[in-house]
This record gives sequence, C-alpha cells and structure tokens, in this order.
Amino acid sequence: MRGILLGSTTLAAVGLLAVDALAADGVTLKISGRYKGAAGVVLSEDLSAATGVAGGDVRAYVFKQDVEVEFEGKTELDNGLTVGAAVQLEGQTDEDQIDSVYAYFSGGFGEIRFGDTEEAYAQFCYLVPSASELFGADSPDFNFSNAGIAGYAGTNGTCYGIDDTSTKLVYFSPTFAGFKFAASFTPDNTEDTRNVLDRVGTRLRDDDEQNSENLSLAAQYAHEFGDATLTLGGGATISFNKEVNPNNTQRARGYNAYAQLELGDLTLGAATELRQNLHADGADAWVYGFGATYDLDPWSFGLGWTHGDYEKAVGENGVGPFNADHDIVSATVTYELVDGISVDGVLEYSDYRSHDAAGPDYRGLSAGLGTLIEF
Repeated sequence: MRGILLGSTTLAAVGLLAVDALAADGVTLKISGRYKGAAGVVLSEDLSAATGVAGGDVRAYVFKQDVEVEFEGKTELDNGLTVGAAVQLEGQTDEDQIDSVYAYFSGGFGEIRFGDTEEAYAQFCYLVPSASELFGADSPDFNFSNAGIAGYAGTNGTCYGIDDTSTKLVYFSPTFAGFKFAASFTPDNTEDTRNVLDRVGTRLRDDDEQNSENLSLAAQYAHEFGDATLTLGGGATISFNKEVNPNNTQRARGYNAYAQLELGDLTLGAATELRQNLHADGADAWVYGFGATYDLDPWSFGLGWTHGDYEKAVGENGVGPFNADHDIVSATVTYELVDGISVDGVLEYSDYRSHDAAGPDYRGLSAGLGTLIEF
C-alpha cells in the first residue's frame, strides 16, 4: 500500500510539472563556442642529463589549438522553474570527445545539476589573474615549457580537484548578501555512465586507484566597496573510498582558497590548492601564487607567478620519483580587436628543480602568440 501511495504521489507531481511545461514556451536551443589557437617558441632551455632527454631531441617551436562547441537547450515553466540541458563538445578529435553534459533545474531555491560536470569547488574556483584566457602561470590552456620532461607537469594549477567531470549531483545556492555556496557528490570517478549489457549495472568497486564516493563543498563571498570589489572563496573535496588500495594510502583530499580585489582597471589576486593522496603512492601536491592585471582598453597587461611543491614526481621517461619545486613567472598581454575576438601574447620563465642532486632539473624561457574567437 505504501508503495502504491508513493507511486501515486510521484505521478501527481510529474503531472503538475507536465502541465506547467505545456503552458511554457518551447525549449530554446543556443549554440556557442570558442576557438583558441597559438604558436609558441622556446627561446632558451636547460635540460639536465638526469631527465634522460637530450636538448637536441626536443623541438623548439609548436602550434596548438583548442576548440569547444556548446549546446544549451532551456525553457522557463509557468511556475518560474527553469529547466535545461547543456553539452560541451570538443571541436577536435579526442578520447574524451564530450567535455561535459548535464541537466539543470533552477529557481528561487538555487540550481541543481545532474551529469558530467566539475565538482563544486572547481566550479567556484578563481585562478591567479592573467591578462589572457590562453596563457598564464596558473592552469593555462597553452604553455610551451618542456618542464614535464623533468617531472610532474609543464605547468602549475590551483583548480584541479580530484574527480574532474565525473557523473555527479551538484547544488548551487542562491546568493545571500554576497554569499553563496555549492556542494556536489560523485559516486565514482567515471564519466559517461550509462546502461551496459556486459557489465555490473551499479558499477564495480575495484577499479585500480580510483577515488570514489567524493564529496565537494565550496563557498564564496563578494562585496563591493565603492569602485572596488573583493571576492573571497575556497572549498574542500574528499574521497571516502580509494578502490584497490594495497598500500593503505589515506583518502584523497583537495583544498583550495583564493582572494581577488578589483580596483577599477587594476586586479590583484592570489590562489592556492593542496591535493593529497591522489594516487597509491600517497604523494601530495601544493601550488600557490599571485598575480595582477591592468586594463587599458583595448589592451590588458598581466604578470603572474606560481610555485608548485610536488612529492614523488616522475619524469616523462620514468625518471624518479623525486620531490621537486616548480616556479613559473608569466607576463601576458591581450589586445581586443572587437568584443569576443582578441590577440594574446605571453613571455614565460619556467624553473623546475628536484630536491635530490641526482634528480632531473629544467629551466626554460618561452614565448607565444595566439588568438581567441568566441562565437
């Protein structure tokens, strides 16, 4: 009887929503996207012998591009509820062709998202300021350093989290007096979850080193003081299960924090992220940095610095593990041709140093020129 009553209640609720949906305008489809392309050159670099790679084996220039197309369909029901779905598609052939795909319901209560999208604290995250959307010292779309040969990566980042765009449930609160928060839950670190005929319907719990049952929380506060705007925020993401964990590594965790102050055309900002126990070796990574930008229409100028402290980093050729530091200084400039179209430039210095004398080191100076076209 209880099941029948619950079923009847659910059907009634769905029926009410359906009436509202019929009364609303049809779903509106919006297509947008962005093209990013750049050419870069390494002006000088020093690869230590411990990297196992000779400098003459590395090309001194490169062409890169990153293209995304976004599809969004949404409608507003007569009861004020907005319902929609969004798909972000890679514009180039890629193993992960769909960046994100989710449905959402929003209203006075905030917004609920379900699907492949970033965890809560990555959604709110602010990077170290950069004048360019292509380049910078913090998680750039393009960088031209070969520091990844020596160790952890070619760049530093403060917004990575622990489960990227896995299938999850996310809630965003409304803004109250400049304050808002978000929370998300991810069953396992897997995208594109769908029905299959030859696998377990609820997914296995024995995937090698997978961080599962992830909870992410984030909060942000923004306030205007005359011509100045201060934004403060941060969050935490925690995995409650590391699958196939023979080393008994502790649970994976991530923490981030940021502050940004806008004073007219000047922006100052700092950001940091600590990630712990992401893999079976229990290695941690801590990145922090600060930067500034200045807008002088149609020009924007920026200068940023990040420092990465990495445990047990392994180089491109399997050299390591060694603990290491990575410092990046990035000078950026953007010229806006028209709204949504810009030409960007970067001059960047990268210094990767192993803590062990036998470990690999890298130092390099690079430059790049690129364009952003939004459509």
